[in-house]
Amino acid sequence: MKIFLSSTAYDLLDFRAKIVEVLSKNGHEVIFHESPTFPAKIDLHSHDQCLLAIEDCQMVLCIIDKRYGGKYSGDLLKKDKSFKFSISGFDAKGDRLKEEIEVTIDKMSITWCELERAYSLNKNVITFCRQRTLDEKETRRHNQYLKTFKPAYAEKNGLFDLIDWITKQRRNNWIVPYSTIVDFEEKLKVYIDEYDKLKLKTTVSKKYTKNRICIIVEGEIDRIVVQTLIRKSKIQGDFVIIPSYGKYRIVQNANDYIKPFAETFDQVIVLVDTDAKNAEQFETFKKNSQILLGNLIKPNVHFYGANPEIESWIIAGINEDLYRRYEGYITKEIFKEFYGSPTIDNVRACLRKFNIVQALQLSDDMQLFVSFLRDVAFMERR
Repeated sequence: MKIFLSSTAYDLLDFRAKIVEVLSKNGHEVIFHESPTFPAKIDLHSHDQCLLAIEDCQMVLCIIDKRYGGKYSGDLLKKDKSFKFSISGFDAKGDRLKEEIEVTIDKMSITWCELERAYSLNKNVITFCRQRTLDEKETRRHNQYLKTFKPAYAEKNGLFDLIDWITKQRRNNWIVPYSTIVDFEEKLKVYIDEYDKLKLKTTVSKKYTKNRICIIVEGEIDRIVVQTLIRKSKIQGDFVIIPSYGKYRIVQNANDYIKPFAETFDQVIVLVDTDAKNAEQFETFKKNSQILLGNLIKPNVHFYGANPEIESWIIAGINEDLYRRYEGYITKEIFKEFYGSPTIDNVRACLRKFNIVQALQLSDDMQLFVSFLRDVAFMERR
């Protein structure tokens, strides 16, 4: 069965990784935007790519915690389309009241829009919500008359409206509460088993007999670059790319940070900038990486370095002359001088003309990284 994973991303990275692990073990194919094999469409906003991906799935699994998430910014849905529903609350005297809620597409989060898409296509939907958020929703409804009410845990009151909107649906409107990731995992298995018993159409992909691979990178730019390398190299594998948002978390707290991933995935690949200024410093980086690996408990962790920074790999694939001029030592400052600030939109634009063959010929460290990805993707599972 193909299952689309819908949730806010940055605050639920551990949950999303656990979901991929649990569902893949049971033979299901998980569609999630971090995956390099996500069915992206050219010239579409990422939000619209997610909406289209739902069409090919049998189920949508939604996880709600405290974040409302970014508002829908695509073009497939009409921004002025509205949805109306009523909620039950209390007035200042403690008497029950009904309040009509109307929300338009331009005010809805992408998660809300994904759910609306799923319901409109009559997909099976399972929604999990943090118990603390559900409790706070009840507090909000008991103080519905307070226009100045600000939740302590949830990001905004709109999250409570989303929850109530889900309960108003004609089917699949039950919300499963969870308190911890352990509690969540146990309940997830129960619900997926129940759906399997209904003999829903399943799609078992052969790629899930191979390694489950986690790639930890420094940030979102690095994630996009690695995603491009996998896609351009046509490597078929079960990859999850996790941005750590800083080298410090990886290097200074390696055991605490990496160990949970090493216990979840068959292989863990850590990619960081070497920050080397010359070949001698690059060799020092490699020696320090080996020392760091030697201190780790798990043997399935591998360190690689983008030398000196991930921007050098981008330049290797789009400007051979510039790469050779600096002998491969392209820093963020050099990238900025010729291509502007390495923002997400700017990097995406550069990667549209990325030549993977040229890049692999120019950058030895990138070639080693890609070769290893290809090797572990086709290893037998341990």
